[in-house]
Amino acid sequence: MHSKPGSIRERGIALITAMLVMALASIAAAAVLVSANNGIRRAATLIDGERAWWYAQGLESWVRRILARDAERDGAVDYEGEDWAKPVDYLPVEQGMLRGRLEDLQGRFNLNNLVSAQAPKYQQQLQRLFQNIPKLDAAQAQPLAQAIKDWIDADQLPSGAGGAEDPDYLSLPQPYRAANQPMVSPSELLAIKGMTPALYQALAPFVCTLPLGANLAPTKINVNTAKLEVLLSLSATVDRSKVDAFIKERKEAPAKSVSEMQTRNGGVLPADVTRDLIDVKSQYFLMKTEAFIGSGRAALYSVFQRAASGAPQVIARSLDTE
Repeated sequence: MHSKPGSIRERGIALITAMLVMALASIAAAAVLVSANNGIRRAATLIDGERAWWYAQGLESWVRRILARDAERDGAVDYEGEDWAKPVDYLPVEQGMLRGRLEDLQGRFNLNNLVSAQAPKYQQQLQRLFQNIPKLDAAQAQPLAQAIKDWIDADQLPSGAGGAEDPDYLSLPQPYRAANQPMVSPSELLAIKGMTPALYQALAPFVCTLPLGANLAPTKINVNTAKLEVLLSLSATVDRSKVDAFIKERKEAPAKSVSEMQTRNGGVLPADVTRDLIDVKSQYFLMKTEAFIGSGRAALYSVFQRAASGAPQVIARSLDTE
């Protein structure tokens, strides 16, 4: 017997339909598996990121102990040859590694000193710092120093031709006001009149934003940790060759007192660099750390204050930026 043509076509259509259904089911199953795998990977990454964050925070506790132990051993002097100044490039932990280092923030210029009890002196120092940084234009030193001071001080009076207060910022396409209070982060510089990302990148390694003391007392520069450009900014008459020589030897032979800076090697710093400007010990330190756990990464920047008494405390913290 021969099958009817119609029944053959129907069976062919049914077979094709079944194959299409199977193909669609396979595609759907593959999509579900891919989505599930992506979800698993995302969850794993989140878990690794969370673990990395906890490891990074754990380093804060370690740093507290390091700073406390350093104060107990030799609290009179802080210098680059001590244990706290040694970077950790690779510290293995379960499923990953940590790296980090401590930096003495009193080796930088504190921008908040511009509204201290001796503001004019620090404004001149900031201008000299601009002039000492090769990537900065010396012509920009005075107007930028004035604009930075105006950003921090409480009044609405421009400090000079380069100064800027609320009217200057409110006239911008995206208006805002001057902070008129001490800075909490150097990144605030990016909001200041005349500042550009390139200028900020050049200046950022040399400045910090530390709280002032009682009665607006400024923070001092630690001569044992300060960068060359910062030491040169302390006076218009600093002898660069003497400062260079001191920097080369201070890791092994730090200054033990402020007065030593006027007597050592014929006077590393001139007489006008007085005790209110410099010190040989520090209170503020910056921890920069990264944790890599599995596919997760966490970067943590923590500012520690080590007062004369009590355990060191974290007073500021940020992620992926100073």
